[in-house]
Amino acid sequence: MTTTTTDPITKRLKDDNWDLHQIAERGGTPSSMIKGTISREGYVSSLEQGWLVHEALDSAVRAARGAEPLVAEVVAEAHTFEPWYREDLAYFGGSTEAEPTPGTARFIAHIEAHKDDPMHILGLHYVRLGATNGNRFVARKLRQVFGMESATEGMMALDPFGEAQRGEWMKFKETLDALPLDGAQRDALFDGTRAAYVLTINLDLEDAMSADELLEAHGKTLDRDAFEKGHSVHVN
Repeated sequence: MTTTTTDPITKRLKDDNWDLHQIAERGGTPSSMIKGTISREGYVSSLEQGWLVHEALDSAVRAARGAEPLVAEVVAEAHTFEPWYREDLAYFGGSTEAEPTPGTARFIAHIEAHKDDPMHILGLHYVRLGATNGNRFVARKLRQVFGMESATEGMMALDPFGEAQRGEWMKFKETLDALPLDGAQRDALFDGTRAAYVLTINLDLEDAMSADELLEAHGKTLDRDAFEKGHSVHVN
């Protein structure tokens, strides 16, 4: 399904990216986290790589807020991810100086290449903030798997807002939908969002695949109805 130019921008970002979103959740690391089969060591490694990506993206988001008032309207300084990853790494004894994997290096290079395009950067941020909706459930699973008693420590990167999650996400969406974006800005935002899914999928891959290649590889098994049902428990 393709949305129209009169639809809220967040509807387009969701409806026109469900295919890559579904593929992203099938990746080795995301899938093992969702199922609760990831090892403690594997999870710490994912945090170490995530910190590298989100530190770079936080820097680009701050620059975008300074360069484009519309981005500053929708992105709160409190929604930076680097502090959450740093706290989790401290909890697990992980490092902020890990060597980037090929997928992480590609993600960081993409951020650097688009740092002067505020709407593209906003698209990358939209995906990571939206992921916290489903990640609340992942965090709950991993707390059980790892025998964690705290409701916050060690899982801030996945579940930073706790019971305030729905309110934070709805405020972000409503503010984004209210922005007076022209066609070019909407397209740049959409391109950033789609790029975020492709880059996330490629985090687990030694050799990068394009969106077209990913859709060719997974197309016959993608199921919009199953995707919607699987996300019915999350905040839309």
